[in-house]
Amino acid sequence: MMLLSFLLLSVWLQTCLCANEQSHIAPVVHDNDVYTPLEARLLDMDNTTIRGRISTRAPPSGVGIMVHVTLWNLPANQSWQYHIHEKPVPDNGSCYATGKHLDPYGRTDTPPCDIKNPASCEVGDLSGKHAPAFVASGDPFDVRFTDFFLSNTPGTPAYYGNRSVVVHAPDGTRVNCGNFEEGGLFL
Repeated sequence: MMLLSFLLLSVWLQTCLCANEQSHIAPVVHDNDVYTPLEARLLDMDNTTIRGRISTRAPPSGVGIMVHVTLWNLPANQSWQYHIHEKPVPDNGSCYATGKHLDPYGRTDTPPCDIKNPASCEVGDLSGKHAPAFVASGDPFDVRFTDFFLSNTPGTPAYYGNRSVVVHAPDGTRVNCGNFEEGGLFL
């Protein structure tokens, strides 16, 4: 009888753990607005030379968001992270006031994002899901990808249009940031 109770408890715990793990999986977004591009430009700050922009728009199908990241003046041979954060940059320009990464499904950043399973990552962890910024001396970082878990439709959990993007140094320091706004060029 005790063995049966132990086996039933083990099955129940495994079911709970799997259900909890699945609850953090981001769904593919199918209904993005194909007519509204959004862009975040990094601020013109005195304490950093790092500049850039992240331009976005939905593809004609409305499935996912096409993202174009351009960063320049990055120090060479280091991995720089860039994330969408939950709050906009305030008027004082503090990148530290932008809150945590956009994470509507409660995944958190531990353990680190697995680039081979982007649905399991925080929605805002763009560099974790796609590629950290890494450049040779003097070169800009320029990458394009489609992120299937972002939404440009207000009121949806993965909406990023009223949020910010933050560039992090290799040690996690927030070095520059900017708010998403409607418009911009997607080249």
